[in-house]
Amino acid sequence: MTSDKWGALATGVLMAVVLGAVVWFVGVPVSEWAVGPPGEGLTRVEWLTAVNNARSTLLTGLTVVGGIVGAGFGARRYFLDRDKQRLEEDKHLIDRFDAAWGRLASEDPLIRANALRTLFRLMTDSERDRRPVLRSVCDLLRQRTSHPDDGQRAEADVIAAVDVLRERPRREDADPLDLTGVHLPGADLREAVLRGAHFGAESILASAKLSGSDLRDAVLTATDLTGADLDAARLAGATLDTAKLTSAVMTNISAAGASFFDATLRDADLSGADLRGANLRRAVLRGAKLDRADLTDADLTDADFTGADLGTALGLTRQALANAVTTAATTLPKA
Repeated sequence: MTSDKWGALATGVLMAVVLGAVVWFVGVPVSEWAVGPPGEGLTRVEWLTAVNNARSTLLTGLTVVGGIVGAGFGARRYFLDRDKQRLEEDKHLIDRFDAAWGRLASEDPLIRANALRTLFRLMTDSERDRRPVLRSVCDLLRQRTSHPDDGQRAEADVIAAVDVLRERPRREDADPLDLTGVHLPGADLREAVLRGAHFGAESILASAKLSGSDLRDAVLTATDLTGADLDAARLAGATLDTAKLTSAVMTNISAAGASFFDATLRDADLSGADLRGANLRRAVLRGAKLDRADLTDADLTDADFTGADLGTALGLTRQALANAVTTAATTLPKA
């Protein structure tokens, strides 16, 4: 036997001896002491009966105490094992994160793409690592797409990073991303959760697929969204001031309270759009389609609707139209 086995055997024998001694002590001397010596008003039979009753009561109490102590040691052991398991899991996750992060420095875009997929799994497995992983993904996108678009297909790592943003687990609370200055023309971000995300004047999402995406409260000031597909996107509370939305597909968007101040929406399709309370001051909507668009309480001051179709738009008032720029080429609602 090894020393560990001998130590365990000795400990077991010692515990058995101690337990036997405790049981004997409680069952014999203590029970007799509790009843008192024989002959004090009790017959021998009555005294033995009283001793047996006392012994039974004491041993029951000892069993209960032993059970409680055993349960306490068991609970302590459980929490110690759980803490140990957590530490091992944390170490494993940290090792995975460090390895993936190291591969992001590779010159090979395929290796970087695989590293991003590892980070995606890490983010899915560990809620605590969600934000660090997302920050790393955003940093990579800024670094890898900061140069002007050369018309070539995005490399594997950029595509993988976009996949992470699109496929990451959804959360009810806002999870804002810093995507300032990313160049993602034609990116597939359908159904992506980008609530509260920050883009900006240097960001390019021209021809991007953003249908069904969650862009509530996002900051897209001066962002290039030319020709982007925003069908059924959620834009409530978003800021798109001076954004470029020429020929964008914005059918059925929900953009109540959004700001399009001085934005370019030339030839955009806003059919069925919810623009209630939206800020469209000085927006250029020349040739735009607004079939069944809801413009209730929208600020249309100096908005240019030259050539736009407002024939079936909802919520328009004479005052709102008077503040807007319309010409003979504008299709107005029938009186």
